[in-house]
Amino acid sequence: MGQIFYIDTWQERFGLNTGGTRNKKVYVNPDDNQPYYFKQSFKKPGKDYKYEFWSEIIAYELGEMCGFNILPYHIAIRGNEVGCISKSMHHPENEELVEGGRYIQAFDNTFNPKEVKLRHQYSFDLIIHSLEFLGLKKYYKDLIEVIVFDALIGNSDRHQENWAIINKNTGISNSLSIIEFILSNEKHYHELPDWFKKLLRKMLTKDGKIKVEFKRARLSLPRKTRFAPIYDSGCSFGRELLDEKVIEYLKDPNSIERYVKKGLSEIHWKEKKVSHFVLLENLLKEEPFKGMVQDSLKRVIERFNPKQFRELISQIDVHLPPECEYIKIPSERKELICKLVLSRFESLKELMENKIK
Repeated sequence: MGQIFYIDTWQERFGLNTGGTRNKKVYVNPDDNQPYYFKQSFKKPGKDYKYEFWSEIIAYELGEMCGFNILPYHIAIRGNEVGCISKSMHHPENEELVEGGRYIQAFDNTFNPKEVKLRHQYSFDLIIHSLEFLGLKKYYKDLIEVIVFDALIGNSDRHQENWAIINKNTGISNSLSIIEFILSNEKHYHELPDWFKKLLRKMLTKDGKIKVEFKRARLSLPRKTRFAPIYDSGCSFGRELLDEKVIEYLKDPNSIERYVKKGLSEIHWKEKKVSHFVLLENLLKEEPFKGMVQDSLKRVIERFNPKQFRELISQIDVHLPPECEYIKIPSERKELICKLVLSRFESLKELMENKIK
C-alpha cells in the first residue's frame, strides 16, 4: 500500500516542468535532496474531477501488480491541499527527459499537436516511424506496454507529452541543449553579442524556427538512453464521472459495458480514433508487434488478481488523517472502479484467447 508524504516543510523548486494538462509543483525532499512532482486533481469552471489524483495512485498500484514499468505515485499533503506525488524520473543534473512529441517533430516538422484539426496525425504509425528514424526501434516494446496498460485502466489521454525517453547527457548534447534553449528564448537571444547571434542564425529557418536538422541531431546524439516509466495516467477509471452518474452506472451493469467499449485511445490507428481494444486487435495482426502484445497480455492475465485489487481499492485511503476525510473516495466510486477494471481485464483476456484460437 502507498505512502503518505507530508510536504509542508519541503522547499518549492522552480524551473523544472513537464508537459501535460495539469500544473505540477516541484518540491525538494529534504531526506534525499531530490525533486518530487506534486499535482492535484483537474479543476476549472464547469469541471471538477475531485478524485482524479487518486487515479494516478491506483494506476501505479495496479501497474505494479501486473508487472509494468511504472512511476510510483503516493499521497501527499501540504497544508489543506491533498494530491499525489512522484519522484523525478531522471536526474536533472546529468539527464534529460525528452517527451514523445519532440521525437515526432524531429521526424515530421509539420506535426503540430496544438492544431485541433491535425490531431488525427497522432497515430501509432507516426510514433513508430519517428522512433525508427532516430534509431530507437528498441523501444517499440515499451510503447506496446504503454498501450496495453492504457487498455487495462481506460486511459484516454496518452498524448505526445505523456510518454518519454530519458537521455544521459554528454558534453556535446549539453552544449546543444543550451543552444536550443537560447534559440527558443527571445530575451536570452537578444542579450548575446552580434557575432554569436549571426552564428546561431544558421540554425534557424527564415521564419525564425529551429531547423529540423538541428532537432534531429540533438535527439540522435545521446548513446545512453532508457524509456521512461509509465506516468501521467490520471485520465482513467471514470475519473470524470459525477457522483450521480457513478450511482446510475452501478444500477445498470449494461451501462458499464457500454462505457468501457466507447472509451477511445488517444493514439490513433491509421489517423482514426479507435477504442483501446480495436487498437490492440489491429496490432495483433501486425509483425513485429503481434508477439509484443501477446507477451504483455499474457503477463497481465497471469498477474492480475481481482480479489487483491478489490482489497487494494478498499484500503487505498484509510490512513488519511481526519482533516482529509473530505477527499476519501466514496464507496460507490470504489465499486465502480473495480467493475471498470474487471470489465477491461475480461476484454483483454477475450482478445488474447480469440487470437490464440
